[in-house]
Parts: sequence; C-alpha cells; structure tokens
Amino acid sequence: MKPSLRTVPAFALLATLGMLPCAQAGQPTTIPVAACGLEFDLPVGYKTTRPKRMELAPHGRLCAINIVKARPDPVQQGECKDKEDGGQPPYNVCDWVINIGTPGPSVQVVRIWPGGSPLLDAFMREEDGRWMVSNAQAGAQPAEATTFCGKPAWKGETTVRMGWSRQRIKNYTGIYAGSGGADVTLVQFAPDLFVQLQNPPIDEKGEFSVFCASLKLGTRAQDLP
Repeated sequence: MKPSLRTVPAFALLATLGMLPCAQAGQPTTIPVAACGLEFDLPVGYKTTRPKRMELAPHGRLCAINIVKARPDPVQQGECKDKEDGGQPPYNVCDWVINIGTPGPSVQVVRIWPGGSPLLDAFMREEDGRWMVSNAQAGAQPAEATTFCGKPAWKGETTVRMGWSRQRIKNYTGIYAGSGGADVTLVQFAPDLFVQLQNPPIDEKGEFSVFCASLKLGTRAQDLP
C-alpha cells in the first residue's frame, strides 16, 4: 500500500524535539547562555543561532534567536513517494520526511517604543489591550492569561505550515502536507519589553522547567533590543 499524504498532529512531530541522552555522572546537564539581553540555561545538547536584530520603526526593535541541537540528527529512513504522490525521481530512495516548516524552539525579544505596537510572529495586541494569537484556520484567537515561572504571561496556539521535504538531494524539493499547531507564550519583563517563546526547549525529563526557571534579564542591558 502506498503511503498517503496526510496531516500529522503537531504534538506527534514535536514529541522528539530536544530529547537528549542522559548525562553521565559528574558531567554538567545544562549550559549558561546569554543572548538578546536575556540569560538562561539550556540542557546540554542545545545551542543558539546567531541573534538576528531588526528595526521595527516606528514601533520598536526586535532581537530573535532559534534554539537548535548542537549535533544534527542522523539522516532518517523516510517514506517513499512516487509520481502519483507528488514525488520526484529517484522514486526508490525513501528519503521524504515531514517537517513543521519553521524552526522548533525560538525566542523573540521586542522592546516597544512609546506609541508603538508589539510586532511579533504570533501575538498581536488589540486597541482594548487584549492579546490575540494569529491562527490562519480560525482567525485570531484571544490569548489566555497565565504565568511563566512567576512572570506575567499569555499563551495560545498558532498555526504552522507543514510539508514533506527530501534529505539527500542538493536541490530543495517539497510537498505541502497541511498545517499543524505550535504552542506560543508571551512573557512580559517590563512595561515596554516582551519575550515570545515558541516550543521552549525541553530537558531529558520531557519538561522545560530548567529553561523556564532560569530565564531572566541579563547583566548586559546593551544587548537588549
């Protein structure tokens, strides 16, 4: 039976993100990181990408990083897709794997100028002060007020594009595979300073408590947006 093109639940795709082997006795399990004016601990096996800074005139400034595995996962044995499935030659090489279309764990730090609006990937603020989460399938949805390790926060689920892509060819080839969801959290550090988190990195226990408890403003205030 030929594998069919289908939408895979986001939680199934994200279940393996950040799953790391247990550290040996005596070895550190976390590493300290400073980026975009924040400081936090990451489970061993992660690293951050180079910060990307943007001017959001007249609204404010943004600094963004992605959190990735220090060592890429080995190439998987993927699915086969023939011509009827939208695949391309060689059809006998089963190297199609599904991805969620965007990086996994990510951090965006935004400083808002007086009179400006927070410009984030997933969150938007209405004139009445409510935070909304963009959702291409159901329209913007109200974010839920919560806390993130004691800090005021809002959370919601945003829509991400998924697709099949090939691993062993130089020229990019992709097939649309529907859409899924990604959990997003917005944490307020100051009246004009917000941090958006997508899929915070999880530790070997399957939790993100290490990252959550350690997240704070850094000592290098000049690195903030």
